[in-house]
Amino acid sequence: MIYKGFWETIKKPVVGLAPMDGVTDAAMRFITKKHGNPDVMFTEFVSAEGIRAGAVKLMKNFIYDESERPIVAQLFGKDPEAFKIAALKVMELGFDGVDINMGCPARKVAKRGEGAGLINNPKLALQIIKEVKKAVKNKIPVSVKTRIGYDKPMIEEWIGKLLEAEPVVISLHGRTLKQGYGGLADWEEIGKAAKLCKETETLLLGNGDVKSVEDGKEKIKKYGGDGFLIGRAAFGNPWVFNKGETLVKKFEVALEHARKFEELYPDDRFFVMRKHLSWYAKGFDGAKELRSKLVRCDSAEEVKKVILGQ
Repeated sequence: MIYKGFWETIKKPVVGLAPMDGVTDAAMRFITKKHGNPDVMFTEFVSAEGIRAGAVKLMKNFIYDESERPIVAQLFGKDPEAFKIAALKVMELGFDGVDINMGCPARKVAKRGEGAGLINNPKLALQIIKEVKKAVKNKIPVSVKTRIGYDKPMIEEWIGKLLEAEPVVISLHGRTLKQGYGGLADWEEIGKAAKLCKETETLLLGNGDVKSVEDGKEKIKKYGGDGFLIGRAAFGNPWVFNKGETLVKKFEVALEHARKFEELYPDDRFFVMRKHLSWYAKGFDGAKELRSKLVRCDSAEEVKKVILGQ
């Protein structure tokens, strides 16, 4: 019997915001929840080994607002003992779930055998899931985010193996580690995984090239699964989840996002916020000129002046 926590009652199909390193920080999630209201969100991934070592700077990645619930903390690494300690910290901080990253294709992560590098080490992957489940003792649910394979799809061998550890959810990106973010997400392979999961209690969320809620629902209807996660289509676009966008709203929310970033990360340099501002400035006349000004801003006050044309 899998402990499901909030996943037990979440509406289907699940429509979530995918975890993305360097993107889904607390400010971005706050804005996305307020203006888009996805069913579930995840933090950026946080190093389990770093948490075990007491790296205080990593704790800012665990900032969240109560409005974000259900909010799941994502961990990465390769040491089962470190995962155990980090999972206990996640539970202590009040998160609604813990997610294990087995899908990051970044070379510096995968070459260490972490993230998607774990696809080549299913024995260790299972050990990590089991240690995390043992640590949280059915107090919060344990999920996994991964990819369809290492250098080729390997649904039976990889997803079939993960199912032995009974995670509550597998979020599956339809590309291999080798593909990174190139090419197209293979939803046929996600469909094969959905069939495997259907024979178990584990939910399957598809991910990759989902352009809108309607697109995601069509994919789930065609290929199966219990829901989907939207990633890059949410960049500067919280309305991807509910269609509430207007140009005026876009400017208002860009400024609100900048102010929220300053509030939550007063010690961080503002350039981290600039990529988000560039994403808001797309898809309308004059966007290129506005974007070039926004990406030079060093404060929310400067963003306000640019938007108002001062």
